[in-house]
Amino acid sequence: MTEENQPISDFIYHVLLTTSQSKDPRGQIEKIRVLGTYTSVGKAKDAAHCGLYDRGYERDWFSTFETNPEALEVLASTEGTGLAVYAIATDGTKFRIRICTTPNDLQLTTENEDGRIAIPLYYVVQTNIPYCSHERKPVGTHIEGQFKSYAEARKFASTLLLSEEDGINTSSYQQYSEAGADETDSDYGQNVVVHAINSNGENFYVSIVTCQELESVRLAEVSINI
Repeated sequence: MTEENQPISDFIYHVLLTTSQSKDPRGQIEKIRVLGTYTSVGKAKDAAHCGLYDRGYERDWFSTFETNPEALEVLASTEGTGLAVYAIATDGTKFRIRICTTPNDLQLTTENEDGRIAIPLYYVVQTNIPYCSHERKPVGTHIEGQFKSYAEARKFASTLLLSEEDGINTSSYQQYSEAGADETDSDYGQNVVVHAINSNGENFYVSIVTCQELESVRLAEVSINI
């Protein structure tokens, strides 16, 4: 069956990895990586469960490695929803792998047996960080859209936190900043192109990330002794 004859799924499923360092004084800025996009949720879950192992990590590098759905559901109140893997390395680094679902607006299909979409994509990811308080609230990280070019992704990212219909503009925020037209990130973290703070003190980060090649990631990360 050729790719043209493949059934087109209404939704696609992204395997999203976020990592955060407990020793980071900010403690909340996550490093974001998309491990792959799949045409079925089952294939995405399979990829998520072996995502860290496929990148050269070993089980004994982690003091915690949780994949049980019931345990992950309990963790959702502090770590966010959609978790497929929650792990803590021996140095305190937290790894969260979650499945993000988005409409298949690009009508993407694949012939790969593992269900992975092979074409390179640019992902617009929004991270919401609640105002710091005594109550531990989860950081919300979600893929808001996927695009075939950086220019399309950047155009979408530039207006993601704004809404002319609802009267939301840059002045609606206590602080709003965007990376320059020739810049791919700002001073608020790698790949972050928009940062805003609302009247409640909640921080919003909009990033544009790509799906890195597995082998290059594995070689880079396995060289780091966690």
